[in-house]
Amino acid sequence: MRCLIIHNPASGPRSDEIFDFARALSQAGDEVTMRFIGTGMEPSDATADVREFDRVVVSGGDGTVSNVLDYIRDSRVPVLVFPSGTANLFFNNIGNAPEAAALAKACREGRTKRVDMGELCWESEQGEVQRHGFIIIAGSGFDADIMHKAEPNKGEMGEIAYFLSALATPAPTVAHFSIEHDGTVEELDGIGCMVGNTAVIQNEINLFPDCRMDDGLLDIAVIQPAKTVELLPTLVAGILDPAGKGLGRPQFTIFQTKEARITCTPSLGMEFDGELIHNNSDVFSARILPQCIDLIVDDFSKL
Repeated sequence: MRCLIIHNPASGPRSDEIFDFARALSQAGDEVTMRFIGTGMEPSDATADVREFDRVVVSGGDGTVSNVLDYIRDSRVPVLVFPSGTANLFFNNIGNAPEAAALAKACREGRTKRVDMGELCWESEQGEVQRHGFIIIAGSGFDADIMHKAEPNKGEMGEIAYFLSALATPAPTVAHFSIEHDGTVEELDGIGCMVGNTAVIQNEINLFPDCRMDDGLLDIAVIQPAKTVELLPTLVAGILDPAGKGLGRPQFTIFQTKEARITCTPSLGMEFDGELIHNNSDVFSARILPQCIDLIVDDFSKL
């Protein structure tokens, strides 16, 4: 078996566990190649010959995984996600057993499930159309503001940095969102608009009930105008009903679509999978890229 491991050594607290994984995976006759992305090697360089391997392992946080998967989508090479980052939300949505030995076993067995990615497009300040795939959530507004404020501290503080940045935003800016989809236009005011490919966050809370990474749909949610403290009903609903089947998500207006064009007035910034987009564009579009990734899953997977 030829296996390519793409690892971000600066990804997070579990970074060194990838070496335990490599030892557990390797058998006589195997060829295991490790490439370390960062300064000197970009994801595009690390994935250039991906089709020459039997397996690809992506080791890092959600941002690293998102970047690498965007380059190898549609390659049809089985991909294992190894959780080395701060939150590892995408890995948690997959639901594989997290131990290095268990992941090595799943990698060798190579059972796969085809899943979707989202694609976000926007216009740069120079007028050029930019794009990037996303695996969890892209959005504008409150969530982008939280990511921006958490950025300096998330390496040292981990997930608590996001909680503290939310507390530091007691009165989020309200914007008007015009959302074109499926021949209709939704006109909504809110503090944020999120577009989800997957939606399970910390503590197994599903932000968007019925959201799956293999359903060929994006889930779009607009958070109604509110101060941070006024979002407590939604937080309580998430704690008491993590799946969202009973209490739903108060203060969220949610719908599903394959493609949408979103105008935000005023511009509230954007992010995807925890990565900030540094411009002031007030228009972006999102679409689903169906069944473009062959994820390796085990018996514990939610897929």
